[in-house]
Amino acid sequence: MNTRTIFEKNLSKLWEDYEPRKEQISMGESVESAFEKGQHLVVEAGTGVGKSLAYLIPAALFALENETTVVISTETKSLQDQIFEKDINIVREVINKDITAHVALGANNYLCKRKYSKVMDRGEFGVEMESEIDTFVKWEKMTESGIRSEYKGFLSNSFWNQVGRDADNCLARNCPNFSSSYYFLEKEKWKKANILIVNHHLLASHMAGDFRILPPFKHLVIDEAHAFPEIVGRAFGSEVKYEVILNLLHYIFHPEKKSGLALKLPDIKRTKLIEAIDKSLIHLTDFFRLLFSEIPLNFQFSFRHTNRIKVDDGVLEDSLYDTSELLLQYLETYKKDSEDADEKEMAIGLEMVGVNLKKASSFIEEFRTKTNQNLVFWIEAPHQNSKERYYHLYSQPKNTEEILSKSLFPNMESVVLTSATLSPSPGNFQYFLKEIGTQDVLTKTLDSPFSYKTHSLLFVPKNIADPTTNAQKNKTDLSFWIQKLVTLSQGDAFVLFTSNKLLQEVYEELSQKLDFPVFSQTQLGAIQAKREFLETKGSVLFGVSSFWQGVDIKGDKLRNVIITKLPFQVPTEPVLQAKMEDMERSGKSPFWEMQVPKTCLQLRQGFGRLIRSSKDTGMVSILDPRIHTKSYGKNVIQSLPKGVPVVTEFDELERKFKNLPKG
Repeated sequence: MNTRTIFEKNLSKLWEDYEPRKEQISMGESVESAFEKGQHLVVEAGTGVGKSLAYLIPAALFALENETTVVISTETKSLQDQIFEKDINIVREVINKDITAHVALGANNYLCKRKYSKVMDRGEFGVEMESEIDTFVKWEKMTESGIRSEYKGFLSNSFWNQVGRDADNCLARNCPNFSSSYYFLEKEKWKKANILIVNHHLLASHMAGDFRILPPFKHLVIDEAHAFPEIVGRAFGSEVKYEVILNLLHYIFHPEKKSGLALKLPDIKRTKLIEAIDKSLIHLTDFFRLLFSEIPLNFQFSFRHTNRIKVDDGVLEDSLYDTSELLLQYLETYKKDSEDADEKEMAIGLEMVGVNLKKASSFIEEFRTKTNQNLVFWIEAPHQNSKERYYHLYSQPKNTEEILSKSLFPNMESVVLTSATLSPSPGNFQYFLKEIGTQDVLTKTLDSPFSYKTHSLLFVPKNIADPTTNAQKNKTDLSFWIQKLVTLSQGDAFVLFTSNKLLQEVYEELSQKLDFPVFSQTQLGAIQAKREFLETKGSVLFGVSSFWQGVDIKGDKLRNVIITKLPFQVPTEPVLQAKMEDMERSGKSPFWEMQVPKTCLQLRQGFGRLIRSSKDTGMVSILDPRIHTKSYGKNVIQSLPKGVPVVTEFDELERKFKNLPKG
């Protein structure tokens, strides 16, 4: 049995109205060939191709025939759920074989029985959980998976932090609960899966953790692959926060509460360790206070830190290192496999804090001295509503492509990367191949089977002020056009912004003027805003980044997508800024080689919200005059689906919109 046979014969038996799609069959055969020949494949497949079945069917056949595991990675939970709850069942039916499929989640999604028992024994579950704790206890006795998301009652973050699994604080096989551990029982299931479904964050963490989180595998499909390189960069990054180091030190000894592991040590060791902790606590506060004098708090967004700084001349990093060495020295007298429960707890605690303090020491030294030129460092102020007082410090590798080229592809026999948007213009994969760090791949472009020519319109008016030179007039023009366009479609519209500030300002101006219910992501949050939009007839949703991609709304509920501004990345974003500087030094144009392609990809994602099925119709408006006035305007138009009628006058748009086919 091969992929083509299944699509041409078996699927039609399952669905009477199924018609084979040549694009879907072509993709399926390409995936099948890549697996069999041990090749890497990049597939850009437009909306409606049916990507998930096109890779799941050959993946399932290959896994069964070779008694191996194929991993499927997605960015969004919605696609993960679709694959596990719907698509896998279809594959089982059409190949007429049982497929073992599991979803793998990150370790912190699972309840830790050891930590849970300790919290319940001490009754330290927090005031906010008092009315809920009985319900949670009943759930814990019934659950088979211990997965946080399966608990439907109230669950505070602070309580879950106390009872959820923590990779740094795990006894693993030395834990008395190991044989009944939710997490480790799930991991045993992962090993037996033909298809293992993960998200990009877990896959990236698996790579950053030397491929030790997931079971061994050599065949991988990365769907929604346009987002993967950036997620990998974050997974290989580091961060240091005052509160995190403070909690680590307090775990060993808390001066005010007179508590911590140090109190369980013999007298001489205890005294020596408490002295080291006290010094580290003083130096910790001094370091973060001194940062204010060298780097004033006068920025709103991420601030890239490029210069060597004096701060405390390395006193904190030395202090943390010395404390770490002391902890790891004391660790030698304790065994994680001891029969004594207290000794196990001591061993895991000393190791966890010692290792993490050493990592923090190394980070602070690199942050202060800038010795590693491959890392980008930046600072963020705590959220204005947060109780935190001090800066957050971050670093990330500059060149994610090197990580992928050296870590991912050499460890895989076959990687399939797919998305509806991988190229800034159809067939031009150079930008994406540069991002993933390899040219040693097969590439394939499959156009959407949907008729954009007859089912959609692109409106690009000219009489709008340039947002970069006249922001106030641009805002006035946006309000005018949004009101006009929303009225034309009688609601059922997305209005997509590139900044929360502009969204809020336009929302405040229009929410009372429009004759339709308006929901704002900045006020309700993404989940609630989408729910209200779907449940309210003729409504309008104002959204930012999360609504540009991954939102699937079919039918007449969404016939109008309004893009307020071309989505150029902010050049002050630290990693982007560093990459742009490198390109400039090498004589390249970061604007043309990085920002324009990235903008086109983001725009294609935004456009893709409109047509989600063969019956969908509607219009997309781009309210940015730079399409007409700048040389890159033609790149923007060329990046959009072939055949979309382009309209510049409202009268023509009004006439053509009313004549679109009815879904």
